[in-house]
Amino acid sequence: MDINFLKKELSSILSKKRYEHSIRVLETAIELAKIYNIDLEKVAIAAILHDFAKEFKRDELVSISKNFFKEETEDYLDNIEILHSYAGTYIAKNKFNINDSDILNAIKYHTTGRKNMSLIEKIVYIADAIEPKRDYPHVKKIRELAFKNLDKAILVEVNNKIEYLVNENLVIHINSIEMRNWLLKNKLIGGNKL
Repeated sequence: MDINFLKKELSSILSKKRYEHSIRVLETAIELAKIYNIDLEKVAIAAILHDFAKEFKRDELVSISKNFFKEETEDYLDNIEILHSYAGTYIAKNKFNINDSDILNAIKYHTTGRKNMSLIEKIVYIADAIEPKRDYPHVKKIRELAFKNLDKAILVEVNNKIEYLVNENLVIHINSIEMRNWLLKNKLIGGNKL
């Protein structure tokens, strides 16, 4: 699929700020894909489309989620930060005819992560978290780690995210917890020490 076409589609639906974020995620994901020797086209498609539904109206996000991802989203219908990932997956499949499960899963899980993530899923997940304009505690460390050890970077990022959600008294998606535990349990980070 032509990335320039997807960029044009994206620019017509997103605000300038969100579009620029998507371009930075695309660039970061491509850099990581080159380091980890993974299909650049798949990574690029998933990265450019990851936030396609980010600015959809709440009603539309809830409707898509209820109709097409009911089981996965029923406990999170009040959280558009999570729902936009599912709606984006729906759009990728139904508007752009993307059927590749790696691409669809990278879009679907770019916010929460999940256990057993593929390399493409990991790259899009962490690229979204570390693109150059991201600024939050420990992002510099996470950014540096991502280019050396993807799993360690994801673990530090999800620990950071969980701590933030706990401090703000917000719901933590079960996928994020399962991803964290999966990384630790399977020692994908090369041991438990960071």
